[in-house]
Amino acid sequence: MNRLNSTAKLAFYSARKREGDTKRIAEMTGYSTSHVTSIINGNRSINEEVANAMYKISARRQKASEMA
Repeated sequence: MNRLNSTAKLAFYSARKREGDTKRIAEMTGYSTSHVTSIINGNRSINEEVANAMYKISARRQKASEMA
């Protein structure tokens, strides 16, 4: 079974993110909203806990480009 690494999970999430996701990820992981935003923007390194939360939130969504 192939598992996605943290960078792949970030790319997967970035294609499917929605408004309010940052707050939900922060609540799920216990990190601040600004810290999660810094991770998403690439200013901070991504850890496994945040990567898994991003993947769980966006796993069943369509890509934003497919919705248009």
